[in-house]
Amino acid sequence: MKKFFVLAAAAAFALTACNKDNPTVDGSGTGNGGNETKVTGIVLNELSGADKFIELYNTTDKELSLEGVYVVKYDSSKEGGKSTTWTGAKGMTIAAKGFVVLESSDLADPAEDGDPNYAYESANHVFKGGLSGKKNVFIELYSAADEKLSEFKRGEEGAGWNQVKGYLEKKEYSFSRVPNGTGDFAFAVPTKGTANGDKVLDLTHEPEM
Repeated sequence: MKKFFVLAAAAAFALTACNKDNPTVDGSGTGNGGNETKVTGIVLNELSGADKFIELYNTTDKELSLEGVYVVKYDSSKEGGKSTTWTGAKGMTIAAKGFVVLESSDLADPAEDGDPNYAYESANHVFKGGLSGKKNVFIELYSAADEKLSEFKRGEEGAGWNQVKGYLEKKEYSFSRVPNGTGDFAFAVPTKGTANGDKVLDLTHEPEM
């Protein structure tokens, strides 16, 4: 009997050590860094057609891995109608209740000093292509396990995503979740890299023309 308890204790210790070496991201994954890691709680939080950035927000109280997380943009003029415009690099993370800002390659100019409010510190923070404030837009965020985490959609597909012009454009505002991290998208004063403010206008989903 004594031998049995010794073996059981050894097995429990080995399992604990294994879990420390291979932690889960949110308590439900298979490991922190593999393509099969389950990540939940990251959302598209703020987007700007004028300043051309996409802000991610971690709604959880834990640091999460962005490795393999990717952004898909729909564009009917492209082959297949959509493309992956950004993928999180190896070792990339987002802090608990933190923000990561991705800048359009149309405006790419890395910040030399890594301004924390700008959060554009390397090529890992650049997405391919642009972002329109006056067209129909459909953008999705996926985990490395190909599970949809979040989406931003303005308008309908109609003649094709990113092809229909004439939507109300307010260059002084961004598309922001109000309340921050959980609400619907609305026009709000840009707060790139920080919590979103109050709604200024409802986001319109019909072209004005």
